[in-house]
Amino acid sequence: MSGGSSGGPWLADFTTTGKGTLVSVNSSLDSLTPSKMYGGVWGATAKKVYERAQRG
Repeated sequence: MSGGSSGGPWLADFTTTGKGTLVSVNSSLDSLTPSKMYGGVWGATAKKVYERAQRG
């Protein structure tokens, strides 16, 4: 990846039917190796926040 990829999704268990789980987003570029992007993997707390937001 390169600059401009920030915010792009990281998907786990992605299938050909288009379903998957969003586990992170690109959030930082490695200045020494510009082809590498990083993003913290979300855990149970992020899932709870998302579920709460969906309820309104």
